[in-house]
Amino acid sequence: MMITQFMTTKQLGNLSRQQMRNIERKYHKKLHSLQRRIKRSNLPVRFNNTTVTAFGNFGLFQAFKEAIDFRGMLGQIHLKRHHNCLYTNVALLDTTIDALTLGLLRFSHMNGLRTDPGYQKIKETTQIADESTLREILAVICEQKALDRLAEINRTLLSLKARTDEPREVWLDIDDSVLTVFGNQEGAKKGYNPRYHGRLSYKVKVAFISGTCELVNARLYSGNVASNGQFMEFLKETLDILAAQNIIVKGIRMDKGFFAQDTFTYLEEQCIEYICKAKLTGTMRKVINYLDEEEQWEPVSKNYATAEITIPLPTWPKARRFVFVRETEKPEIIDGQLCFDIETYDYEIIVTSKDDLTAEKVWHEYNKRCNIENKIDELKVGLGFDKMSQSKMGKNIAFMWLKVIAYNLLNWFRLALFEDKESRYEVPTIRRKILNVPGNIVGNNRYRHVRLAPNPWLEKILRVAKENLAVFFSYQAWLAVDTS
Repeated sequence: MMITQFMTTKQLGNLSRQQMRNIERKYHKKLHSLQRRIKRSNLPVRFNNTTVTAFGNFGLFQAFKEAIDFRGMLGQIHLKRHHNCLYTNVALLDTTIDALTLGLLRFSHMNGLRTDPGYQKIKETTQIADESTLREILAVICEQKALDRLAEINRTLLSLKARTDEPREVWLDIDDSVLTVFGNQEGAKKGYNPRYHGRLSYKVKVAFISGTCELVNARLYSGNVASNGQFMEFLKETLDILAAQNIIVKGIRMDKGFFAQDTFTYLEEQCIEYICKAKLTGTMRKVINYLDEEEQWEPVSKNYATAEITIPLPTWPKARRFVFVRETEKPEIIDGQLCFDIETYDYEIIVTSKDDLTAEKVWHEYNKRCNIENKIDELKVGLGFDKMSQSKMGKNIAFMWLKVIAYNLLNWFRLALFEDKESRYEVPTIRRKILNVPGNIVGNNRYRHVRLAPNPWLEKILRVAKENLAVFFSYQAWLAVDTS
């Protein structure tokens, strides 16, 4: 390669022949040095490895799905498609769930499964549907009004898990979240949007079982639907789902968006306890002034104090217990100086039907609801819950339900097979540290096995997981015999 191609005409005209030869010698010497340096890293590439996979431990998750006959659950959905379709409904839905589980959250990313021979070996197939076919199944579900069948699969999944648990009383955490859209999706409207003011959005309501973090119910609405909008319908549906599983709902924790007399009355009629945050309205400020005048505040720490009072609001037919939490804020800065003489407070107000806890314990009990914020973030980051990319609202709802099912599968998977802190890993962590570990699936028939890079921590985790999986198999077999 001549160095003249790197030089301008002006530079060439200003150099003598001797100077050009010196530059050329230096150039070839440096080039040779660089070539020797990268020789061990810039290796030849051959595309002939038919055992490699980016998801070395996906087989563990696949075995878990087979233990609960997940494909049998998917078979509950009957969709009419063309008679010569290459892929069955079950295969398409199963592939989509696998893709979501492994973090391939966009349809274009799902094509990665088509070029992963290790994944195909685990699934025992050589044909994986492309992303356009996977996208099409959402349209079919939407057109044939089969959204409720997806919701039914989620109920079946939760019911099957409930059979492996002891009878239990649970607390529910309920919240909603804004899902901003970046297009002209059907049903998206302007509503309260704390991050993207004035943007079109959807709103999703979710209900989790506290402790086990099972996602019992989810519903998608237009962005202008308030937290209380259509909430009673959502609440009753959620309670019916749990009642069918013989799970007793002891109580419900809710944010201030769900604060409503009708909700509290219904829960009291159903003998369900509740702890709900209240808004700091003018009426509440008058109550705070009364508590100040009567010196009702009980210190619970250096910066916090609590008080309680049982009163009816102006439109309520009965009195309810309110717990007030007062936080002493940091001194204000006035004219560039800290002013310690003026104390300012921030208030939190909670209404509750519980009368067996002190005001401080009610406050701490409500704070357990904060975990639902983490779970919503896990849904968004781990499963793309906030990615509503389809043009039709029905297709977005169908995709949402597939994400709900994938979440509950992963949640049950981690609770059943892992122990200690690993059982509390969030979805992205499960992928990064356990499932999405590159490896090779080698051997045939009973000699088939996975080869991974040395990793003592992962080796220990997988050993425990496989032991727990064997116990899980035994229990599932017994349930099948017991109910046959």
